[in-house]
Amino acid sequence: MKAKVLTRDRKRNIFFGLMIVIPIILFVLFYGVISVNAIVMAFKKYEPLTNGEVGYKTSFAGFENFAVVFKMLSYGENWKMITNSLILWGFKLLIGLPVSILFSYYVYKHVFGSRFFRVILFLPNIISNLIMVYLFRYFADNAIVSVFGMEFGLITNPETSFATIIFFNLWLGFAGQTLIFTSAMSAIDESISESAQIDGVTSIKELIYITVPMIYGTFVTFVLVGIAELFVDQMSLITFYDKFGVPPGMRTVGYYLFQQAYDSEIIPSTAWTSNPDNGKLSYSQLSAFGVMISFIIIPISFGVKKLLESFSPSEK
Repeated sequence: MKAKVLTRDRKRNIFFGLMIVIPIILFVLFYGVISVNAIVMAFKKYEPLTNGEVGYKTSFAGFENFAVVFKMLSYGENWKMITNSLILWGFKLLIGLPVSILFSYYVYKHVFGSRFFRVILFLPNIISNLIMVYLFRYFADNAIVSVFGMEFGLITNPETSFATIIFFNLWLGFAGQTLIFTSAMSAIDESISESAQIDGVTSIKELIYITVPMIYGTFVTFVLVGIAELFVDQMSLITFYDKFGVPPGMRTVGYYLFQQAYDSEIIPSTAWTSNPDNGKLSYSQLSAFGVMISFIIIPISFGVKKLLESFSPSEK
């Protein structure tokens, strides 16, 4: 019998099939299974066994874990971490994205000095985030105090620390956004830009009426990604202040979730309900917190996506 010879199309289909199988498996294991487990855990309650036995028993908690999370958010300054997360996201959306588009256009048009500024702004992507934080902190604290004779540095001073760290995060995300926007602008057909210049279109009008509509899909993607990470962005606070040194008034939801998950247990030795100041949320309560965030973020993301697409300048 003659051996079957695989055709070129079949070989190509097998190759693409194998390439797709691996990410699908990783998605199912590290996102699907974990997400389902987190949802199930949000409705569980763990209690220690009695009669001196080691271990714990589970029972259906209903919405008890969600009620604990609501109480936690309304206690003391805990609600402020949601405000801080919204402020950080607002600065990234209203300042970070527009400035990234303007500078990307500046680099795209090859204006004088664009290569130099491009290298400077790409440093956060080249150098480790940990090193960048230490360099920035040294400059914002030690160098500022030495040069201007200030009593406190910008990060040490509670009145300027939050704004300073927001500025650092804007700069940190600026490099990646500029890289993507520049690549999107480079994909625009040069004949379009040349035709506009022949017709006497200024650079500003070219940016507004040609470049922005052509990269609008990239802009929408960045907005949606920003919404998705709204309550998981820890604002580099772990690197600036270590795991447990962040002042309560500066915490974000992302930092709080990390801190609690790092130091929590299935059954915390000190529960938040018994000690609101130093207690910990259990894994079930943290899962409930995550489910609450998902139920808020998912419909907002779809709504914003539909809204932005309806106002797409490319469709005018």
